[in-house]
Amino acid sequence: MRQKLKWIGLVSLLPIGALVVFLAYVAYQETIASADLERKLDEMREAGEPFDNASMAIYFEKHTRKEGTEAWGEVLAMSNVSRDLPVASDLPSVGTGKYPQDLRVGSDWPDEPRVAEYLNEVRPILKRIHLASEFPKPVWMPLHFDGFGTLLQPIQDCRLAVGILDLDAAHALYHNDSERALKDLIAMRSVADAFDWSWWAVAQYTTWSIQGWQRTSINRSLAMDVWNEEQLAKLSAEVDKPLDIVHAWKASYVGQIGMFLGSLDNVVELLPREQQKNPLWNLPILPSTRLACLRGHEALKQCADQGEDGLMKRAKTTFASLTDGNSLGLTRMYLGMLLPFDALLAVNLDRQETARRLTLTSLAVKRFQLKHKRWPNNLTELADVGLVSQDWTTTSSEVFGYHVTEDLVFVWSFDPINAKSVSKSKPVFQLLAGDDELNYLVSIR
Repeated sequence: MRQKLKWIGLVSLLPIGALVVFLAYVAYQETIASADLERKLDEMREAGEPFDNASMAIYFEKHTRKEGTEAWGEVLAMSNVSRDLPVASDLPSVGTGKYPQDLRVGSDWPDEPRVAEYLNEVRPILKRIHLASEFPKPVWMPLHFDGFGTLLQPIQDCRLAVGILDLDAAHALYHNDSERALKDLIAMRSVADAFDWSWWAVAQYTTWSIQGWQRTSINRSLAMDVWNEEQLAKLSAEVDKPLDIVHAWKASYVGQIGMFLGSLDNVVELLPREQQKNPLWNLPILPSTRLACLRGHEALKQCADQGEDGLMKRAKTTFASLTDGNSLGLTRMYLGMLLPFDALLAVNLDRQETARRLTLTSLAVKRFQLKHKRWPNNLTELADVGLVSQDWTTTSSEVFGYHVTEDLVFVWSFDPINAKSVSKSKPVFQLLAGDDELNYLVSIR
């Protein structure tokens, strides 16, 4: 019996021993991971890359300018106040209203008196915007960094200022005041540049939105026949710089990595309220999980190392490998919940560049017409006004559509939501039916 008890005791110790061995192995692995993580963070410190809230603040200050902080702060504050003006809520650009379907000099615009009243009220804001535009960009603003909880309110508020500029430009063109409109359109880009905090994806999207807003305004103006050759050249200069897709992709991950790592200590705050009660979320995050999450972000950032061709495919493959069922459970969970990679990021980069080329081509068509007193026979003739073949094609090298009628000339790309290629015939969009459509079909008088 004593011998039997002895064997039972030895057998019962096996699970305990195995547990001890397992814990020792985990501790050993975590020690290695902790050392690797610290080495990686040292490399980021040396490179000046953000990895927590404090380094994010330093990075932000280093890559912005403070000279215009006060001026832009006044613009944002005044723009916020303008939102409360009773007349603003249902006007175009600053409210929910729409521009007339065919806005031209002297055309029917029932809301014009109310627009004029509103613009008279916000004229001081327009003056402040033009003054602030003279300062170096991008601008530093006082932000409190708290991982993904960082409030980036200025990049949302600046859209109010852009809406005022857009409405003023349309009103100026309606009254054939092309110089005032040109000044407004150039200022729209200044706002985008002032808040071009491209190291955060959310800020990038705001910048692209404002740039797209400016292009939409330019595209709309081409149906109004108000510009001279010099003004068209200045507008072309606003959209003649190609988007560096590789740089934009990598830049977005610099700040996103810093925000991600800064959020891991307070991950519970990012969860839906019903999930925050789970005590498991309050467990400390192991160094191995932090390291794996950091490497996952870096893997996505490095998808651009091979250039823009195939970027979307590489990103999808990388993202899938990071979040598939074979990856470590906690790592997969955190990456899936917090990873800044947007499946449409590469698509949006491509869309921005194609839309920019469409506006540049449309401006060139009008410049050609003013120079030669006729419309181009085809888009290749735009070389005469300084364009190259890449300018009148999509990023996939498809030539834009082009059609001349008695009253209007049309240049079009393709709607990336509903089409994969450029239509051979003019898309069935109503003239100036909506701002989104102006990004794919431009009407020129």
